Amino acid sequence: MLDYYNKRLSEYEAIYAKPERQSDLQKLIAQLQADVAHCSVLELACGTGWWTERLAPHASAWVATDADEGALEVVRHKNIRGLSATQTLNAYAPQITAPVDCVFAAHWYSHLLHNELDTFFDSVRTCLKPGGRLIMLDNKYVMGSSTPISRTDAHGNTYQTRPLKDGSTHEVLKNFPSHLQLQSVAEKYFTHCKFEDDWTKDVTHYWYVVMLKG
Repeated sequence: MLDYYNKRLSEYEAIYAKPERQSDLQKLIAQLQADVAHCSVLELACGTGWWTERLAPHASAWVATDADEGALEVVRHKNIRGLSATQTLNAYAPQITAPVDCVFAAHWYSHLLHNELDTFFDSVRTCLKPGGRLIMLDNKYVMGSSTPISRTDAHGNTYQTRPLKDGSTHEVLKNFPSHLQLQSVAEKYFTHCKFEDDWTKDVTHYWYVVMLKG
């Protein structure tokens, strides 16, 4: 996975230019800017900082993290307003010394194996202050817009075969949870859960959830 995303850095943000996704993205950006306003935020798996650019200026502090130092270099060169720091961090089991108001992870849940969920959510909880929030968003599977599923393993994890401009192809883990699966996960790990389905009914390509630490 890390090798694939490192090789994809130069074309990382092309996915956000798809015409059919622009309306959804505008709605998500507006909602998220309000959600992170005046919060200290830890962003997991920030990639090249597409979301960082649009959200960090609205937070009180923003630390963008990724396991790929190459991606973090791209983020640093953008000189993003509101970005407090960048940090190399394992998003599968994040650990930080000072808890934050909010952990934000875009397009990360889909890259977790089903048997990695316990480790991830237990670790995230330790990163949050009491009453803190985990905000996650990711892709819904949309025929004709999403890359087709190429394989499903014995545990129900799904994979895509993705080509890059350098001619290489890569098998990438990409899970697409249902509404009920997301609700079940949120209720298992967090005392309070605000599942943002009502306002995202008109958002075709993405899901969005806020999990509150009691």
